[in-house]
Amino acid sequence: MEKYKPRTIQFREIERIEEWQIKVYTISKEGNFKNEDFYKNVINMLPRWLKQENGFDNTNDKIGFLILHSGTEGIFSLINWWVGKNMLNTQIFLTLYNDVHQFKKISGQGLAPCVWELEVINHERISWTNNILKTAKPQYLNYLKDVINKQL
Repeated sequence: MEKYKPRTIQFREIERIEEWQIKVYTISKEGNFKNEDFYKNVINMLPRWLKQENGFDNTNDKIGFLILHSGTEGIFSLINWWVGKNMLNTQIFLTLYNDVHQFKKISGQGLAPCVWELEVINHERISWTNNILKTAKPQYLNYLKDVINKQL
């Protein structure tokens, strides 16, 4: 196991996919995220990924966030969206550096996000709670504008 080193978390953009609005973040082990071909491939995969269902509750507001993490084993894609107002639906895919067109689903058997990804998820949880759950009228625009950029 490698010793912990800080990684760069950057908000990139809001992707509009059909009726969906997805905040896109990158995390990189090596400074700035440098995998632009991969980035384009992931954006093309979003319509398919957003159609996935879970076995519990699929009601959603068509808002979520994507984390692209350039790590040791490859590039991890975590697509997350809020379901049932207060739960997070998360799908995790792994792409090897030598084939940026292949996405292997690795969630579903107990795997959870890593410490750097959890930082983004925590920020999104706090923002969702403050802008959607605690308000008389959900403030979706405020939620979409509330992003995280940091070295962690």
